[in-house]
Parts: sequence; C-alpha cells; structure tokens
Amino acid sequence: MASGRCLSAWMFQGVDVTACPDGGFRQTVSVAANGLARGASSQVGVWAEAHGVDAKGRALKAYVGRGTAALFLVDAAGKESPLPLDANGRWERNDDGLLTAPVTLPQVPDGDYRLRARVTTPLGSDTVDASLPLYAPARVRVLTDRPLYEPGHRVRFRAVALRAKDLSPLDGRPGTWKVTDPDGEVVLEERAPAGPWGVVAGEFPLDRGAPTGTWTVAWTSGGASGSESFTVEPFTLPRLRLEATSSRPFWRANDTPEVTGQVSYASGAPVADTDVTLAWSHAGAWPPPTEWLRGELPTKARTDASGRFRVTLPRVPQDLRGQATLSASVEAKDATGEPVRGAVSLLLSEDALAVSSVTELEDGLVAGFSNRVYLRATTASGRVLPGAEVTVTRAWDPRDKGVSAVADEDGVAAFQLDPGPAVNVVVPPLPVRVQPRPPPVSLVSSRDLLGAQGGQASLEDQAALERLLPVLHPCARFVAPSSGASMAEFAVRVGASGQVLDVTGADEALDACMASAMRAKGLPAGRERMLQLRFQVMDAGLPSMRWNTEVASGDERGMSEALTAAALDARACLPPTLDRVVAVPAALTWRRWADKPELALSWVPEPTSENALSATALACVKERFARIRLPASTQAELLTGRRPSEAMGVVRFSAQPTYGGNGVPRPPQATVFLGYELKVRAKWDGQDMGETKLVLRPASLPPLRLRATPVLAKAGESVKVELLRGPGFEGELPRTLVLVAGQARLKEMVDPATRSVRFTLPQDFEGWAEVEGVPASARVYVAPRAALSVEVSPDKPAYAPGELAHLQVRTRVDGKDGEAAVGLFGVDETLAQLAPLPGADALDGLRPSPSVATPAFGVLDGQALAMGRIRGANAAAAALLRVTAVPAREDLETPLTAHATSPFLPDAELTEPFYTVLTELHARTRKWEETAPAGETLDPAGLARLWAESLAACEQRGQKVTDAFGRKLRLSRLPEDLLALTDPRAVVVNGTRLPEDVVNWGAWVAQEAP
Repeated sequence: MASGRCLSAWMFQGVDVTACPDGGFRQTVSVAANGLARGASSQVGVWAEAHGVDAKGRALKAYVGRGTAALFLVDAAGKESPLPLDANGRWERNDDGLLTAPVTLPQVPDGDYRLRARVTTPLGSDTVDASLPLYAPARVRVLTDRPLYEPGHRVRFRAVALRAKDLSPLDGRPGTWKVTDPDGEVVLEERAPAGPWGVVAGEFPLDRGAPTGTWTVAWTSGGASGSESFTVEPFTLPRLRLEATSSRPFWRANDTPEVTGQVSYASGAPVADTDVTLAWSHAGAWPPPTEWLRGELPTKARTDASGRFRVTLPRVPQDLRGQATLSASVEAKDATGEPVRGAVSLLLSEDALAVSSVTELEDGLVAGFSNRVYLRATTASGRVLPGAEVTVTRAWDPRDKGVSAVADEDGVAAFQLDPGPAVNVVVPPLPVRVQPRPPPVSLVSSRDLLGAQGGQASLEDQAALERLLPVLHPCARFVAPSSGASMAEFAVRVGASGQVLDVTGADEALDACMASAMRAKGLPAGRERMLQLRFQVMDAGLPSMRWNTEVASGDERGMSEALTAAALDARACLPPTLDRVVAVPAALTWRRWADKPELALSWVPEPTSENALSATALACVKERFARIRLPASTQAELLTGRRPSEAMGVVRFSAQPTYGGNGVPRPPQATVFLGYELKVRAKWDGQDMGETKLVLRPASLPPLRLRATPVLAKAGESVKVELLRGPGFEGELPRTLVLVAGQARLKEMVDPATRSVRFTLPQDFEGWAEVEGVPASARVYVAPRAALSVEVSPDKPAYAPGELAHLQVRTRVDGKDGEAAVGLFGVDETLAQLAPLPGADALDGLRPSPSVATPAFGVLDGQALAMGRIRGANAAAAALLRVTAVPAREDLETPLTAHATSPFLPDAELTEPFYTVLTELHARTRKWEETAPAGETLDPAGLARLWAESLAACEQRGQKVTDAFGRKLRLSRLPEDLLALTDPRAVVVNGTRLPEDVVNWGAWVAQEAP
C-alpha cells in the first residue's frame, strides 16, 4: 500500500480512500434531478458511495469510480418501466464518479410515481427510489348535494378536477377525500381517484350524535384542492311558503308604493285570514321621513280567502334624491302558530333612467378633446336596454343638440364626446331629517333614608316622580349645549301630607330649578320620608345666548361665571324654532365693586337691523339678567387682591339656534366642484325611458395610449392596435409592436401613416393577448371555442305524491348535440328558506378571471369576461378598460426536483447481531454460575472467553455475528453504549461470583483488545 492511499481498494473496487478498510465496503447509491416534467428533457445524476472503517475505527467514505446505471419509472402499483435516455444521449461520468444523462419522462397519467435508479459497481448492485408525484396544475371544485343536514343523514359530495391550462377533465387523477367536523377533527379520510370527465363522488353517513355546526369536505390531489362547507343541525322543513314583492320595479317621487304577497302551504293551498307582520329598514344616502320609521309605515296586514295580502305605503316625498331602498322582513303564521318568514325590497328612485360610465381616462373627461366614453343605460331597477338610442347633451348648455349612439346587446353605447369646458357642478344637498329629541329629564335613582333599611323609595313615590318629570323639563335649559348632559342630585324631606318641607344640595341653578318645581307640586300623602334623588338631564336643544364683553375700566374677573347661569336661564325666553342668529337690541352696562357681590346693571337700547329679537322676548331676557351676582370665589379674590377691584363695561348679546334641537335642522350645504355635467336621455323600443344627469370629473391625457379593435376577437382573426399620442408625448413612436398570445409572440411593423399595426391571432389560440414593450396597455380576449349548454325537462308538468318523475337531459356543444358530464342535485325547494341553495354559477370559479380595479358599470367584472357573459362589443371594450392584470398562463405541469439516497445505518445493522450474541452470553453465564466450583469468580478475561464462545455458537447456528462492514463483533469494536451491556457486573446475577477487586471493564477492553 502506498503512503496515504489504499491501492487494492482503488485497483479492484474503484474506491479512492486514504486507508484500507477494516472489513468490507458498504455501498449507497443516490439519484438527483431538477426540472423533471412529462414531455420535457432534464438531466438526471446518479452516483454510488463506498462506506467503511479503518483498523482504528475511523470512518472511510468515497465515491465509487466504476460502474453502470439504469433508470426506471415505477407507478403506484409497483410496476417498473425502463426509462430510456434521450436520443443521442449517454451516461457521462465526471471526476468524482457522478453519472449524468438526459431523460424525458413519458406522457403517463397523473399519479404518484417513483424514479428508480439501479447502479452496478464492483461493490454490487443497488437501487434507490425518489418520490416523483406527477400532477398537472389543476382546478378543483367540490359540491355537496345540499347545504344543510341533520344528525343521522347521509352527506353526498362530488368534485370535478380540470387541468388548469385548458380546463380539460383529468380522468383517473388520484386524490383523497377528507371530512372535518366543527372541532377540526378529521372523521373521514379515504383515497378516491377521479373517474371519467374528472368527476369523483363520495358520501359520509352522519352519526345520530354528530356534533352540530359547520363541517368541511375537501378533495385534494397533488397540489390542488377544493373544499365546501355544510351545516349540521336539527331542522324541520317549513310547511308554509311566503312570497312578497313590490308591484312595480321602482317608485318615484309622489308615487304610492305597494307590496303584494301570498301565504300558502307547501302543497299550494292558501293560508287564509291570517296576520302578516312587517318590520322596515332602509338603505341609501337619502333619508326617509322620520315618520316612516316611527310607525307610519304599515306593520300589519291580513290575508284574504286566497291567502293574498296587499300593503300600501305613504306617498314618496318630493325631495327624493338618488336611489334608496326600503326593506321589510315579513312574517306570517298559520292556525297552528307555525311561522314562515320572507323579505321584500322597494326601490325608490329620483329618475326613471339610470346611467353609469366608463372612460379611457380614469373615468374622467378632457376638455376640448374627443373622449371615448362608454355609457350603460338601464331603467332605475337595473333592467338592461339593448338597442336603446342614447343621447348625451351638456346640461348647462341649452343650445347643445348632443350626440346619439345605439346601445349594444348589454345596453352599452360608445361615444366620441367633447364635454366642453369644465364648469362648476352643483350637487343639491340631501334633505335633513331631524329626529325627535328624547325627554330631557329621566329619573336615575331614588332612595328613602327613612324607609325600610334605607332602601329604594316606595313604588308609589317612584310612580309619582315619573309623573313629575314633564314638570321638570323646563329646567333642562340650565344644561349647556357644550356639555350635552348633566346629573342633578339633591335631597328632599317630604311630610305626611306630601308637601316638600325641606331641600338640601340644590345650590346650583339646575338643582335649584328642579327642587323649586318639586316644592310646587309635592308628592303623594303618606308617612314622612327623606328622599335622596338623582336625575339625568339632557340638553333640551333650545337656542342659546352668546355675548361679547367690552371693559371700559378694570378687568372682567367673575363676569363670565356671573353671566353664564343667567344666559342659560334666558334660553327659555328665545323662540324654540329659531333658525338663524339674531341680535339682542339692547346693551347691558355693568358696574362692579370690591365690597359688594351684586352688580349694578342697566339696559341701553341700541339700533339693530330687522334681524333682531322681538320686544316680548327682550323683556323676558332682561328679567332673567335683573339680579346677577359675582361668584363667592371671585368676591374673595377681589377683597384680598392687589389689582384694581372696581370695573365697568358693556355686554352685547345675540341668540343663535342649536341645530338639531327642537326641530331646527342644520342648513344643508350644496356640494360644488369643477367638472362636467351631462344630461342623458334614452329611447327604447319607441318609448321614452326618461332622462338623468351624469357628472364626470376632469382628467388628463397620458403621453401614449393603445386601443385594440376588436377586444373580443376570434382565433385566426385580425386585430388592429392603434397608437394614440397625448400632449406629453416626446420622441418617436416604436417601429414595431409585439403581441403576446399564449406561447406565440407576434411582432409586426407599425404603419407610420395610420399609427397602427395589425396582428393575426393564431388559429388555435384562446385566452388573453397583450401588447408589451411600450408604456401603455392593450388587451384582447378570445373566448373558448366550445360553448356548452344544458337543457333539463321533466316528462310531465306535475306529479302526484309517490309518483316517479323522469327527466330528460340534453347537452349541446357549440350548438350541436354532444357528450358532457352532468350533475343533478334535487332538494325540496322549501329548504331554501333555511339555507341558500347553490345556483347555476356554482362552478364559475373553475375558470381563471382577470383582476379588475372595479367592475365596469359596477356589474361587468373579470368573471363575466372569462365566462363569456358579455355579448356586446361596447360592453366588452369598457370591461377591458378596467382590467389591471390578466390570469397568469398556466404551465402544463410544474417541474419537479427529485433526490434520494439508499439508506445505510451502520449502528442499526450492528444492534440486531449484538443482542443475539448478548442473549447467548447471558445463557452461558447462567450456566457457568450454576456449575463452576464454589469460590470461583468471573474476571474480565473470563467474560471475554465467554463472549468468544457465544460468538462462535451463534455463528455455528447460522446467525449473523458481523457488523455492517462484515467484521465479527469483537468486544474491542463495540461502541461504548453496547460495550457497557457486556460488563461482568451487568451480566453476572450472583454478586459472589464477581471478584472483590473491581477492574474497569471499558479500560480493560481498550488495553487488551479482545
């Protein structure tokens, strides 16, 4: 052996190690690959490594430099299929011994596969398997046969799996059903592959003790998953049915709305002569009259002999603005008391015509420019007007004759419109409805200190106090509007006659007012009592007094406090419905002394405008200010202070309303902004559909815009893309444009004369095409060619109970009869009163839809584009303007990374033969303990001899007695944890058979190397 290298290992086995192994080599093989996909070529690497130990027990590891490799694809059933190398491909070995070769996976069905590598070297032949889940990106939708179940029912569910790239069914795709209860516990998990058309079905019986709540069922396959929730709870199908509708699609100002309805049994029999109750609510910016929500709207109705009822609402006010919705929850009961509930909505609209817009410039317009504008005209209730003639004029220009256009199938008309200069647009304010104020005084608590255990006042006194509250209402004038509310607390002593004998704690103006009112009225006669009273007093919403003080000499210390109480008291003098600020036509002169708390006051008439307080109100105000005093704290400061204490001045007053109080609404303010006010009128089917106004904001032109025509194209069709420059454009237009249509990149020259370019779409293309490479966007959508329709019809219009119904199902593809997968779910229609039932759009989420900032006209979103629900060219162009991102192109499948190494656990391979020999050692030691002469002990050398005998006995029986490298289990080769189990003290049971002189077992083995 040369220094630093084992020549025999290299020459005979192709393993380059620094020392020769003690025993043999063990081989592991590995496989690794990146970018594995069906139909795509990728490099696969395979290598083998040799593992061993040298004479000192040190680990040896190196690549095996010789050998061959083969690849296989193993399916879920374990069937092995050879995986040939690509044409002209071969295995290449690098300096480390790594074998690489190009491989293309075959077009096998989706499933869980294994990539198997078999490597043959001088050390032997070994295989390794790497997990290879081959699943195309998919979209999964799960449906249950109904949304609501009771414990004990059987839940049936179904899923459909479609390839994400082209939405083709994934027949036979493996997957797993999983049902989860409301606590998150998985109660069912079973494998279920998709059948024909990518459909997989399952069911789950609910136990009678199944927990109630929301359950979830999911089907998972590869990285795709779909789920659906359903509810489990006891229920009873309603026996009744309630229908309530508005007799018109919408109602305008001065109309009298009506609601008609019918109550019937599920069999169709009417529920006659029964009460119907309605509870109303409203939505929208326009506030309905306060009387409507205070009980003026009808809340009761009664069915006639046919089970029908009619409800008439009050007339719609003339001040209706925009649109508002009145909604009512409706309830009826039959003779047994079983309820049935429903709902009805009434649309209130200012105009009979509704218009929404989409423009190319962020829904704004540019003055003096030909703007492309899309208008969608509908009735106020949203009914589309296909083919309507729509006319747009400037609302502020009576001479403008306007422009007209015809709406497409979706009611959208396209205009080239110059709105003229921007003008001040005035949006009238909404009417203000003042809610009636609640009573300003309420009793919070009343305690009788002379009553039983000082508890609550008697019921008689409490009732009397409640009756006294209206008498206390005028005292609410002492609550300042800025504070909103205040607490009044004081105590009264009431004699046996009911007369108030004494009051304490009523020093403040509010408390004193309420105590004075109670003195005048008194309480019921009875025993003598002492009441501790507490009232909450709210601001009554009365007009308030404001003042301005001018000082001629000295300062105004204490004046604000002195005037506040009098000003609050004077609120009672002002007209309750005051709706503007009025001046008090007199000035109050005042004089202050240091040694007197009273102020010298006098009134001096002043000339004022017509907007002044009346003489009667002025006399009342003067009386309230007749006697005002400085606060005690201010008087004390004046007597002890160093500053001048005498002062003189003038106070001028004004009265102003408290908006929202006593029926005085805050004056509404109109909204004024710069914009374009347009008037839109529509005629449809020879009938005038009315007119409305449309307001748009100013916008600015971008430097460059693109416009594609048509936006809803067909495969193989020519598409024109125009380049439209704005005032901010600089430089030159691009010479070429690139249209990305799926895998194709179409590049065409720009015609400098027309500043446009034409692209011809591929014959097999469908989906989204986008122009790229310029700072503007243009998109074209090609709908899928296959249009599927389903018709379901019964063989009879009606059936008797217990009769069998036959349904005829007809599927058509592109207008011709064709095969399709159809799922039918039949439930009692009355279940819809308990839970919403899935509709015809339950599978819409399978088709990817583009992202939109906001739906065009509020209704045409990306899903409508993807599902082909937009038929008109104008509507499609408007919807495409709102698209911000198209769905990412789906790959046929996701490239995979595979890596695996065959297992090699030397310690695990050592454990089993060790315990085999250890068992034999214990048996021989027991036998020695029984037969050895008395006094003979077992020293380390004796135990080593027994170990050697045990090793030979096991080998003779054909049992394995070697480690992972083929070496016999000598004691000196055992790891510390296993060697400790062979210690004489661990093997010998009778302690007298052990020498008293203890020798360290591990140290002895290390030294003697037995």
